[in-house]
Amino acid sequence: MAIDPKLIKTLREKTGMGISDCKKALESENGDLEKAEMFLRKTQKEKAIKKADRPTGEGVIAAEVVGNAAILVEVACEQEPTKNNERFTAFVENVKKAAVASGAKNLEELLAAKLDGTTVQEALTTLAGTVGENVQVKRFARVDAPAGGMIGCYVHFNKKSGAICSLKLEGADANNAELKTAANDVCMHSVALRPLGLDRSTIPAEMVAKEKEVFLDQIKGKPAEMVEKIVAGKLGKFYSEKCLLEQIFVKDPDGKQTVAQFVAQAGKAAGGKAEVVGFARQELGL
Repeated sequence: MAIDPKLIKTLREKTGMGISDCKKALESENGDLEKAEMFLRKTQKEKAIKKADRPTGEGVIAAEVVGNAAILVEVACEQEPTKNNERFTAFVENVKKAAVASGAKNLEELLAAKLDGTTVQEALTTLAGTVGENVQVKRFARVDAPAGGMIGCYVHFNKKSGAICSLKLEGADANNAELKTAANDVCMHSVALRPLGLDRSTIPAEMVAKEKEVFLDQIKGKPAEMVEKIVAGKLGKFYSEKCLLEQIFVKDPDGKQTVAQFVAQAGKAAGGKAEVVGFARQELGL
């Protein structure tokens, strides 16, 4: 049957698929626009499944702050031009909105969140079929500030890394501009220095065990009474380099002030106390 070009145009605008694909779908469904759209969704899903194992070396890190909550998400694709594609960009923006609206706390909840009458996962599958690449929402994080607290956020200009953090405040004004800048600076710091955890309790035990194993191998043959002190010293240095609160603040001109001290000082200047109580950091592909 002959397909009305206006139907092809309408289907293309709704799905983003090529003219030939839309024409084929309409022909397959005897010109029924709704069924043709479902036909395309099915073929897009099949295409996405076939591409699911292909490497994703490009993409973006995106963040959103709403009130006392912030989300951070990594959306990956295969090629650089794709991340600048209009549909890819719109998808990232919609994912952020869905994350905030749903209150999702992990990746599984985000993928199941509602998005324009469907779910994030279904919209992702459709996008992958449309752009012809493997597209994945790879990571998702959320931080919530305590009541009266503050959120910090920073995404690097190339959108390949970003961080969010939450501050607990006592007596300090959450609307203080300098304190807000300090919170954002903590995020910028974490993007630059790549901490593995907030404090010592948040560093994975298996990682600490591996470091300790390396240290023990390095001092093999030393007197037993010295081993414990040497390992403790090396672990202390490891923690100071990998724990956000113990790292030397990247903007400190003297190279002596830790992140914890920097935030405490900012809180004092704002008329109270401030401390970082949560953070998340993401870097594309890592």
